[in-house]
Amino acid sequence: MIIGIAKGPGDTPNEYTFVTPDTERRVKTSEFVYYEADVDGTQRQILGRVIRRIPLRLYPDSFLAHPEVDPAQMAALVGYANTDAISEETREEADTSAELFEIHVSIMGYHDAQLSAFVNPRIPPRIGWKIYLAPDNALAEVLNRVAFDWSKGEASPGGAYVGSLLSRPAFSPQADQPDGVPVVLDVRSITATHMAIIAGTGAGKSYLASVLIEEMMKPINRASILVIDPHGEYDTLEEIRNAAEFRANGGYKAEVKTVPQDQVKIRVSDLTFYDMRFLLGAQFGLSGPMEFVLRQALDRVEGDRKDKTAWTTNDLYAALAYMQNGEDETESDQARHSRASSPPQGARNPSSGDGDLDWLDDAEKDAGGSEPQGTRARPDVQMRGSARALDWRLKSLFAESPNFDNIETINLNDVFRPGLCSVLQLNEIDRRQQQVIVAVLLRMVWKARMNAAKGIGSPQDRLDYPVFILLEEAHHFAPANEDVVTTNILKTILAEGRKFGVGVGLISQRPGKLDSDVLSQCMTQFLLRIVNEYDQSSVAAAVESASHDLLAELPALSKGQAIVAGAAVNTPLSIRVRQRITRHGGIEPDAPSEWRAYFSEDAQRRREVDASGLPEGPPRGRSNLLYKSRDRR
Repeated sequence: MIIGIAKGPGDTPNEYTFVTPDTERRVKTSEFVYYEADVDGTQRQILGRVIRRIPLRLYPDSFLAHPEVDPAQMAALVGYANTDAISEETREEADTSAELFEIHVSIMGYHDAQLSAFVNPRIPPRIGWKIYLAPDNALAEVLNRVAFDWSKGEASPGGAYVGSLLSRPAFSPQADQPDGVPVVLDVRSITATHMAIIAGTGAGKSYLASVLIEEMMKPINRASILVIDPHGEYDTLEEIRNAAEFRANGGYKAEVKTVPQDQVKIRVSDLTFYDMRFLLGAQFGLSGPMEFVLRQALDRVEGDRKDKTAWTTNDLYAALAYMQNGEDETESDQARHSRASSPPQGARNPSSGDGDLDWLDDAEKDAGGSEPQGTRARPDVQMRGSARALDWRLKSLFAESPNFDNIETINLNDVFRPGLCSVLQLNEIDRRQQQVIVAVLLRMVWKARMNAAKGIGSPQDRLDYPVFILLEEAHHFAPANEDVVTTNILKTILAEGRKFGVGVGLISQRPGKLDSDVLSQCMTQFLLRIVNEYDQSSVAAAVESASHDLLAELPALSKGQAIVAGAAVNTPLSIRVRQRITRHGGIEPDAPSEWRAYFSEDAQRRREVDASGLPEGPPRGRSNLLYKSRDRR
């Protein structure tokens, strides 16, 4: 379809302009047009993206001086328009005949199927060349890295159908002759080179993330996904279990497992010195001597053991007890302080032999003690005080934190499996504890995937398939200009995860507070509405593939609209996100409706019953027998 005539070069060598009346209003910003040119003896369609639309012919100001007079009628009277707008039926025609636009286009080039990329021939159109509107099917073929299966109405294997091109009509696979351009992302690129979803509050980032999860759990992908959910927004994904879209011949049926916060367990022996220092320092503050005592105590309980999981809080308390008074903690003290009913099978008490205390003599000598090495000198006053304070802090921490346990821990093979999406709910856990839990989990996954790649370790110590971890509120786990325990392991996985099959997706509403090195490692970016100027500049610095004119659209995006750029698509695209198959779980409460409901008759009756302490009677229209039967259940 011819849409206009080439006028000349644009503002840069990579741009050109054309003129169009655009009577049907089809040439929108981010629309795709093309011209034909001979490239090395082959006729090519040179694709370009509309970046600016400038009106060339408008009504004179005098036509607009009288609000009560229709400017189209005045234009018709003086011959400014091509139609005599003497009736309501011809007014719109007169309006459009008076308009003319100069369109600025950024040249993308022709798509090379072998390179799977656009090649810019550096041949701008000559004045007078015809400019065409790119057809839907051609755009779907060259913009997407994975094809859309038109016969099935879904992406081909390895793809994720997330929505449709924003400049075209909304695409519906269920329509007999669907209009629009479906947008299909390359799941392999997302999981191998990581992704980031950046948006302001309420722009739809968790909605888009759930759409991606749905696509990855379909039979065409059958992914292994773990969602770190600090706000409890992803529980509605459990509806995947009963949806036909997530089943296939051969017995495949997608699974979703939600792990509530009280079942999230981390074994204390998996905590490092830095994890404990981070936890204790946040709540109580640690002095230099206390850090020294903590490190020495952990060195003792770990010792030279190959099985690092053998020690418990009992062992740690015993080490600190001796540092306080030179004597081991008694068995009754250990039993009182232990949160587990029994230590792990095969574990031993490291405080039972005098030989295990030799480290303390060396520590005291290094700290200025006068006793010779190998003696059982009583600890000095400063060390006793530090050990006593540290002992109290540790017992307070583990008594108040049910997520740290002597025996139980997250079993990676329970939460990772092809065809399984696990949602780890952390919404009622302290933020610092969330950070430590995620740090330990990431280290476990990283080690398990390295073991699998090297072919070492038992089946329980390996993950024999690639995994994808989606991290909500990523700015809490890798904040800019702040030291937290998750940042380093995240940077390691983002930099090297491609080799070992660990993919990460980051979701954040504050990119300005997210570590810039972490954000820049995500090679696919989803950008939704961002109004804050500081956040916009952070995104512009991190996203190399999106042009400035495209990023300038961020404040104007509506809810459910996004810019996709990076490795998963052939070129940056403006899209509308498709409708979810499952319900959205991140909807804010309707406060006015709940306030009004407070005064309803049913609500008042329930409050009266609750105040009286009597059991509520059977609902109206139901027998007492049915009510009692339901109550017994």
